[in-house]
Amino acid sequence: MAQKGLIDSNLQQVIQHFAQEKLQSFDARIANGQPVPWFRAPLGEWDGDLQTEAGLKAIHKSYNTDDAEAALIEAYVPGDPGNTSDGILLSLQIDYMAQAERAFRARTTQSFPRTLAHMAAREKGHGQPTGVFLGQALNYFILLLKQGAGG
Repeated sequence: MAQKGLIDSNLQQVIQHFAQEKLQSFDARIANGQPVPWFRAPLGEWDGDLQTEAGLKAIHKSYNTDDAEAALIEAYVPGDPGNTSDGILLSLQIDYMAQAERAFRARTTQSFPRTLAHMAAREKGHGQPTGVFLGQALNYFILLLKQGAGG
């Protein structure tokens, strides 16, 4: 069966946005002690509204994985197990973005979840090329895609 795996275009954009935003936040906090905007996915069609039901529903559009979901449905054919990496890669991307969305929603309902010092250290680590977004998540997804294409 031909490989159906791909890197979800929105997921890749969000991960790259997260890494860049984290480095900028770290620099702002350390260099001049300035507050930084809340960490979130690029707005896209959502206007940042957290006060209305429509706004809360629209958040999901910023965290969608439509490409990965469509590819996962296409990859699954009853009776033909297909390419193992497709199921791993695609479902992992969908779960990763769902976790990011849940984390954002949870944070917006809390008053002050972590200390600023702890947050600054996390931001530095998250924004680095070998950090959780670029070095771990995105590179891991790409590795799975390459391994699945190997035959």
